[in-house]
Amino acid sequence: MRRIAVASGKGGVGRTTLVANLGIALAQIGKATIIVDGSLTTPNLALLFKLERVIYTLNDVLAGEATLADVMYDGPGGVKIVPAAVTLEQIRRVRSERLPEVLRELPEGTDFLLIDVPGGLRRETVSALRAGHELLLVITPQMTAVSDALKTRLVGEFLGLNPIGIVLNRTRKEEFELAGDEIKTILNLPVLAEIPEDASVKKALKLGKPVIELSPNSSASKAIKALAKKLVRMKAD
Repeated sequence: MRRIAVASGKGGVGRTTLVANLGIALAQIGKATIIVDGSLTTPNLALLFKLERVIYTLNDVLAGEATLADVMYDGPGGVKIVPAAVTLEQIRRVRSERLPEVLRELPEGTDFLLIDVPGGLRRETVSALRAGHELLLVITPQMTAVSDALKTRLVGEFLGLNPIGIVLNRTRKEEFELAGDEIKTILNLPVLAEIPEDASVKKALKLGKPVIELSPNSSASKAIKALAKKLVRMKAD
């Protein structure tokens, strides 16, 4: 099983949207995939799949009041979704330090686990990183995002994760942006995908649907599908 912690360090780079759509892309090519919202106090994954009204979430599992199987919901393409809480009462009861232990209970036959790691370096960020084996960094082509990603990489390596690469998100090819080669040099990691700024993503978010389902032939969807195939090939390398 590939356990990939998808992290950014900085918020607002489109990490959660990428996790959601990448999970669907992997499931669509036949890989048993589970996506987990590690942002236990500021969750967003449930909103992307209209799961904000479910009875049980990952927070209940971490509180010892549900099992992982209870909070694994079906998503598009066969992806499984483990959302975090959106109610204040559930958030108050969270025990983020239990996340690595809880995620050992994943079903046999799972090919990919994608963990949406919250921004910053909070306790829940460390717990989400500790639940992964590999680290995939999602950044936008600005120096602030690259700087935060570098800090996240260092923390991830300290925790024993293997950094596998960078996803350069929301690129516009404008003069103020850092080039992919510059970012590759700064972070000393390969750029696995460049996902362009795409109006289809904003439209999908507004409609509450994954872009890979709403606009499968959009430039962003094509780049995400190519990333999914690249991750699968990396497993065989």
